Amino acid sequence: MSMLFDTHTHADYSCDAEQTIQEAAAAAEAQGIGIILTEHWDRYYPTNPEMFLFDIDDYFKKDGPFRSDRVLLGIEVGLQPRAIEEDRKMVQAHPFDEVVGSMHCFDGLDMYEPTTYEGLTKDQAVRRYLEDSVRCLERKPDFDSYGHIDYISRYMPYEDPNLHYKDHPDLWDRVFQLLIQENKALEINTRRLGDDSTIPPLLELYKRFRELGGKYATLGSDAHYKEHVGRDFAKGKAIADAAGLTLVYYKERKRMLCE
Repeated sequence: MSMLFDTHTHADYSCDAEQTIQEAAAAAEAQGIGIILTEHWDRYYPTNPEMFLFDIDDYFKKDGPFRSDRVLLGIEVGLQPRAIEEDRKMVQAHPFDEVVGSMHCFDGLDMYEPTTYEGLTKDQAVRRYLEDSVRCLERKPDFDSYGHIDYISRYMPYEDPNLHYKDHPDLWDRVFQLLIQENKALEINTRRLGDDSTIPPLLELYKRFRELGGKYATLGSDAHYKEHVGRDFAKGKAIADAAGLTLVYYKERKRMLCE
């Protein structure tokens, strides 16, 4: 058994991050946790195709000296159906510790952009997000943990931004079943947990993942600033415990148990 790890963080090679690897590692060490850098990689990103790509060889050259048992190097790969085969080759060509697979788009639209939701009800937007998630997962992309299932909740402009299992049970079950079939971990992203009202609907989703046979979860802050490394990890760990999920991290693409 080993320490908790923040398995989802961004630094020098993510264009939207405001921390260095040294700052991120120091913030993790101060909290007694490990850290995995998961720099952004989003091929065919709709608003700017080059924004979330970087020189991976340079990443390992410059950040490699900081690598240790407590500082690991990974990548966050944005999932889109047309990118999956190219990204499979990219992932397998590099010595990542962990690969996070994340949905940042649906139907080729950026979930961050307000225009994505114009003319859509919340039901329609969430349905399209989940249907595209299924399309991606059915192609069996190469990743270890499935990132921030509530990413869309950060940006969709509806009165209730939370995701509720009861609204799309068949689609949620299909997403979870595909993850379970491929033995993936489900990330508990702590970015929104500062608002306690987000926890009950999220907990219901994690419990359903467990009911269907899911076993593993990662904890990820999605930190872009040193102040956010490890944020609300107590709440994230409580969600894992309540859902009956075992917390893990990945080293050299191998699953490791956390405390």
